[in-house]
Amino acid sequence: MIKQHERLILRICALYTGCCRSELCDLYQDAVCAMWESFDSFRHDSKPSTWIYSVTRYTMLNIVRKRRLEVRTLQEGDDIVADSGDSDLLDELRDAVALLQPDERDVFVMWMEGFKIDEIAQIANLNYGTVATRITRIKTKLKNYLKSQQGGKL
Repeated sequence: MIKQHERLILRICALYTGCCRSELCDLYQDAVCAMWESFDSFRHDSKPSTWIYSVTRYTMLNIVRKRRLEVRTLQEGDDIVADSGDSDLLDELRDAVALLQPDERDVFVMWMEGFKIDEIAQIANLNYGTVATRITRIKTKLKNYLKSQQGGKL
C-alpha cells in the first residue's frame, strides 16, 4: 500500500517542508514509520490514499513545528512532483500555491490530487460546505494571481 502511494507521500513531504531530495528521503521514512505505528487505527472506512494523506500530513506538520522550518517553494533541482517538461505557467502556479495560507494549500493540494470534497472534509476536519467554498475561493485567488503575472494574458 505504501509503495503504491509513494509519489503521494513524497509530494506531501515536499509540500510541507520544501526540503531538498536528501532530506526528503528522511521525511518519507518518518511518514512511513508513522503509518506503520498507526496502521492499527486504520478502520478501512475510507480509501487507503485518504488515510495515507492524513497520516503523512500530520507527520509533516509535527516535523515542521518541531524544526520550525519555513514552507517554501521547491527549487527546480529539488522538484520531485512534476516532469522535466514543465512550462513557465506551471512554475508560476507553484509560486502561487506557495503564497496560499497553509489551510488553503492543504485543501487545494488534496483537491488537485483528486480527493473528493467529502474526503477532504474528513481529512481536514471541516464541513463539506466549507471545503467547497474554499476550493472556489482558492481557484479564484490563483486565477487572479496568474492573470496578474501574465499581464492579463490568461
